[in-house]
Amino acid sequence: MKKKPIHKKMNELIFAAAQASELLMSCIIMAVIIVLIAGLILQLPKMDLFNMDTSQFSSFLASALSLVVGVEFVKMLCKHTPETVIEVLLFATARQMVVEHMSPPMTLIGIIAIAILFAIRKFLFLKTAEKDTLNLTQ
Repeated sequence: MKKKPIHKKMNELIFAAAQASELLMSCIIMAVIIVLIAGLILQLPKMDLFNMDTSQFSSFLASALSLVVGVEFVKMLCKHTPETVIEVLLFATARQMVVEHMSPPMTLIGIIAIAILFAIRKFLFLKTAEKDTLNLTQ
C-alpha cells in the first residue's frame, strides 16, 4: 500500500479539525438559541398582550425572528449546500424588512433582493430528482 505524502495527511487533519470546530460552534449556537427561546417563552406571561403597543411588539418580533435566522444559520453550518445559504439570506432579509421600519426605496430594494433569491432558488438549483437523473446518465 502506498503511503500518503505528509502534506496530504496535514490537509486532511486540518480539514477534519475545521469540520469538528464548525460542529462545535453549531452546538454552542444552538444551545444559546434554545436558552433564548426559553427566555422568550417565559416573557410571554409577563406581557400584557391585549394592551401591547407597537414598539413592544416590534421588540418581541425582532427577538423571535433573530432566533429563526440563528436556527437557519446553524442549519447552514451543518448542511453545506447552496440551498441553505439562500434560506439564511431569505430569512435575514425578510427579518430586516419586517423589524426595521425602512424607507420606501430601501423596502423596494429588500423586496427585489428576496425576489432574486427566490429566482435563484427556483431556476439555478437542480432538484434532487433532477440531480439523480443527471448522475445516472453520466
